[in-house]
Amino acid sequence: MVSQNRIANHAWNLLTSLASYRENDNTNERPIIFVCHSLGGLVCEDALVTSRQRPEQHLQNILRSTCGIVFLGTPHHGAGLAGWAELLSRSIGLVKQTNSKIIEVLRRDSEVLARIQDSFHTMIMARSKEGLPPIEITCFYEELPLPGVGVVVPKDSAILPGYIPIGIHGNHRDMAKFTGPDDPGFVAVCGELRRWIRDANAAERRHVNPLPSHDLDMEGQPGTANQFGDGNRMFASFGGLQKNIEGSNYESVGGVMNIVNNINRVSAEESAPSSKVSREIPFPRNEDIVNRAHIFARLDTLLPPKSEYQSAALWGLGGSGKTQVALKYAYRRCRDDPACSVFWVHADNETTFAHDYKTIARKLGLGKLDGEKLLIAVREEMESMPSWLLILDNADDLTLFGAGQTPHNTLHGQNDRSTSLYNYVPQGGTGTATVLWTSRDQRIVGTLVGSRRGIPVGEMEPVEARKLLEMSRNETISNEEAVDAEKLFKELQWLPLAISQAGAYLRRTSTSIREYLSKLLEGKRRWRVLQATEFDRHRRHGVPNSVLETWSISIEYIRLDNEMAYKILHIIAFVNNQNIPFEIIMAAGLYSKEERGDLGGNEDRVVEAVTRLKEFSFLGFLGRVGDTRSYEMHKLVQEATRYGLSRRNPENEVYFSGTALQIMAELFPEPKREAWAECEKYIAHAVQVGEWAEVCNRKAEVSDLLTRVSHYLYGRGRWRENERVDQRAYDLRREVLGEKHPDTIRSIVNLAVTYHQQGRYAEAESMKINVLELQREVLGEKHSDTIESMADLAITWNSQGRQDNAIGLMNKCLRLRQTVLGPDHPFTKQSAQTLNCWKNG
Repeated sequence: MVSQNRIANHAWNLLTSLASYRENDNTNERPIIFVCHSLGGLVCEDALVTSRQRPEQHLQNILRSTCGIVFLGTPHHGAGLAGWAELLSRSIGLVKQTNSKIIEVLRRDSEVLARIQDSFHTMIMARSKEGLPPIEITCFYEELPLPGVGVVVPKDSAILPGYIPIGIHGNHRDMAKFTGPDDPGFVAVCGELRRWIRDANAAERRHVNPLPSHDLDMEGQPGTANQFGDGNRMFASFGGLQKNIEGSNYESVGGVMNIVNNINRVSAEESAPSSKVSREIPFPRNEDIVNRAHIFARLDTLLPPKSEYQSAALWGLGGSGKTQVALKYAYRRCRDDPACSVFWVHADNETTFAHDYKTIARKLGLGKLDGEKLLIAVREEMESMPSWLLILDNADDLTLFGAGQTPHNTLHGQNDRSTSLYNYVPQGGTGTATVLWTSRDQRIVGTLVGSRRGIPVGEMEPVEARKLLEMSRNETISNEEAVDAEKLFKELQWLPLAISQAGAYLRRTSTSIREYLSKLLEGKRRWRVLQATEFDRHRRHGVPNSVLETWSISIEYIRLDNEMAYKILHIIAFVNNQNIPFEIIMAAGLYSKEERGDLGGNEDRVVEAVTRLKEFSFLGFLGRVGDTRSYEMHKLVQEATRYGLSRRNPENEVYFSGTALQIMAELFPEPKREAWAECEKYIAHAVQVGEWAEVCNRKAEVSDLLTRVSHYLYGRGRWRENERVDQRAYDLRREVLGEKHPDTIRSIVNLAVTYHQQGRYAEAESMKINVLELQREVLGEKHSDTIESMADLAITWNSQGRQDNAIGLMNKCLRLRQTVLGPDHPFTKQSAQTLNCWKNG
């Protein structure tokens, strides 16, 4: 298409020229930051999309090297492209002769923008899936109208969802011009670039001589992508030189590289106290992190700024925010101690540990070492530094570091390690030396750090949860939404990852909190909502980001480390998550697949399994009532465990849900008065396993268990609870046994009695009439159950004030009982007594 080709031609020229000059100047390894104004942003996006699509390595390297893009007034999306084209033409035309062909293309073909945006976002997502670092993006939008023209690119068109939007107090033309280093617009753009450059590898930072101007006008803007101004010029600066790009009528003038130079100079000054100061943090600073005051207060207490070696560990459930707390702490140390070197190591397995140590070795200029020599050299170099911080993130497999009894390696299948990675963790220093661990395994406390040097990272405080939802949703919670928000936090059990993703979902889909909550509470849609994810530049690529997937790694550790703990986890995922008696856990741990119902075994093994689940925060100890110990399981952990079974191993889902049913059928006693205390202990769990009748395909057994539960609730007069139980039992029996089966009819009777006891006589009457008709058909008029149903219906009619009907039906019941049971039978006498009572008033 002509329109696509004209945009694509400029993108191609930018891509090939940039790649050529990087080859010529030997700057292929340097990171790239694009600064784009107006339509130049579209050319930049198309160039990066082309970079990904091309087979040539030197062209692909442009995308791989890109670490940031600043968009200044770029029209990203919207329906009024033709109008923008006209405004852009007029606004640019007020100053310079512009590229009329591109404006004309945009004026008449709005599909160009859609094509570029779709390809650009697809490329961004694919880049994430391929394990490449995220591209930082900030969108600046104009706050003032252009005289005689108006706002050229409105805010909603100039921003990209999910990325930082910042307003510049200027019009479309002047937003790229700054009066000096104190200009608010310059400070805002400079701040974003400074943040990105600090995150780039120090060895790859550009050091460019300052230029005299702070002008970001469209008239020849420097940087890796420019705007369409005088003669459709672009500027490129590589290796400290400014060059015209041949064949495209581009020329160089001062501008953006002055910003980059100022930023590099500031960054250098901030890190200048020691030539050995080095920092390797794989994530950008998270400006949106919620301050969890009690956690940071504890960190400050355990890791004060003093000249000695000290360590601490953040531990807690996956998704509780440990990495984000560590990230904020790392950047705080950078800010508060400019002489402090900061290093980040992913400690989840030997491969990531060695890879990150190798990266640090390059940063420290340790030469071409490898293997154990490299690990030792990095450790010794850190220990020689006057001030350093090492963060060991995701140290979930403690056996890697010599802790634990069962060595294993999930990646390599090794069962024995002659050398612990702990040998390569620095153990001291000449000044302030700090090691901060993060782990899902509480056992890190007392092993890799002191027994008093652990910091639990768990549920958010209500104020913290509210701030996080508002931030991720990008909208304040109104007073009308406050109640729904509180319900949502409870449903998500105050888990930061779940709250953050809920906010992202709300923002992306324009869904209200109430709508989202209703989807969560609707079983069929719940998983679809919870498994939704959004790209997060502050989380490592390749690590599960969905609430339902985030614990899969920990569950795999459990399976390899303690098979009984793994079994318990999957069985109790099908009971109620609160007040789980130890007896259920014991039965789950000792349940034998080969010999169903065999509960013999070793209690000590169960206690050890429970301990492992507690250490991974999968189980929490609630307390002891009498001789009963009770536990709780995070509701979302249960959800994730069931989700993992359904997606990866449906056969085990059937087995574990069936096992939970079998255990509850054995533990829930016959509902005699002397057993009421035991019934109460297990009732919530018996009701919960009833939800999985379809999963385990044992509907008849579930209905039998629920009938026992119903009898207990009947004896206690808890009719509202009983209604749900009776309805479920009836539905299951009707489906499995049919409407006319005696057990099904008994379930209808139970439900009718429950309605009657709540004063819902009309509903009770309808069901009792149905029962009576079925029993007459199936059992006959003179069957004792049929006669009993007559008496029940008569009682309902009497309660409704229909005395004539009630007396007539009870008369019939009395005659049948006299014939079938005899005049002296207790039921006969009871019918006679009831009839006399009604007749006499």
